Amino acid sequence: MEKILDRLIPTYDFRTRYSRRVAAPPEAVWEALQQVTADELPVTRLLMRIRSAGRAPLSGPIAQALPMADLGREEGREAVSGRVAKFWQFRPETGPEETADPAVFAAFSEPGWAKAAMSFQLSPTADGTLLAAETRVRATDRASRRAFAPYWLLIRAGGAGFIRLELLRAIARRAESATAS
Repeated sequence: MEKILDRLIPTYDFRTRYSRRVAAPPEAVWEALQQVTADELPVTRLLMRIRSAGRAPLSGPIAQALPMADLGREEGREAVSGRVAKFWQFRPETGPEETADPAVFAAFSEPGWAKAAMSFQLSPTADGTLLAAETRVRATDRASRRAFAPYWLLIRAGGAGFIRLELLRAIARRAESATAS
């Protein structure tokens, strides 16, 4: 079955994928994914505060707090959010508003930008759920790819992996706790 992420960014320049087995059914994991809050993610809150130069901290459900557009969801299977931006800038310039539409996002190719999408994918297993977080980035031209590459090395080594792992851990903890009670 084709992933939503495959339709949005079928080819990419940069990618990470982290996964975790969760001892809870996909329905509980999906619910936890929708409800996990910034308060459950201390490392993410700190890194986002540093990145946003001290602006208002993340609050509420993380799915709504991140500055990304909802680009698609298939209930209980996959949720994808993303945005177009010049991520490598200290205060990233965001892309055109219409790129919040999944079809426009997928087709967007104006030079000077990068498209980033983060997908949470749930797969049932014999003892629960395999939860994966996959991030893909596609630069719209060679200059953007060159500008994004050092930023990617920095965030991948210094935070993006921690953020994804912390998210997966918080979702698993919430889903397993709900299943146990």
